[in-house]
Amino acid sequence: MNILLLLFIAHCIADFYLQKHSWIMDKVAHHERSMGLFFHVLTHVFLTGLILLWIFSFNVSWIWLGLLSLIVITHYGIDIWKSYQTFKLSYYLIDQCSHIIILCAVSYWITISYPDINGQLFAYKSILIWIAAGIFLANPMAITVMVSIMPLRQALHNQDNTISSTPSKDGHYMGIIERLLVMVCVGSGYFVIPGLLYFGKLYYRLQDDIVKKNVLQRRYMVLGTSVSFISATCVGLLINLSH
Repeated sequence: MNILLLLFIAHCIADFYLQKHSWIMDKVAHHERSMGLFFHVLTHVFLTGLILLWIFSFNVSWIWLGLLSLIVITHYGIDIWKSYQTFKLSYYLIDQCSHIIILCAVSYWITISYPDINGQLFAYKSILIWIAAGIFLANPMAITVMVSIMPLRQALHNQDNTISSTPSKDGHYMGIIERLLVMVCVGSGYFVIPGLLYFGKLYYRLQDDIVKKNVLQRRYMVLGTSVSFISATCVGLLINLSH
């Protein structure tokens, strides 16, 4: 678990915090010949390599190189496949789940082959869970929510071109604050507060005259809020159960 959390943190930082939008667009345009993909993979090489070095007590070995190569090469191949697909939720989930499956396999192999390593990292378990959860619920989950509601957002834009086809930055940051607050509450055992926040927010937003008159607006509001709150609640429950 601790090894997986470390690799997951490195993956999230490289994929959702350090990857520039221009790199993503370059991948879509040039696929396997993309310089954006090259720089993105280099980011993974650096972060994942550093995490694996820490796991193996900074001993460079063929095992370290082999595991790093496996993670990076499969990531490269999956990203090439993704660059040929459209920006749909199903492709996005296949892409991210594939990366996570590789990380799970590597973590399991290290745990089985070097059980002492996982024991040495046990002291960091609690803090790693909170860090991984916070990192995941910020940018990664914000992008997941955005991809989930994108069809409805596009439909709203087609209906009224004064509505942007992409969510606002204010909504992006408010969603992050929301999810982190819910995570902390549920993770700490305060289960009632997130429920009050969820229904309170929906009630307040659905009172807006524009939202009342437009079924697409209502669907957009309910879907985006529900995905955001449910994901944060689930992560908070995992934290709570791990104590």
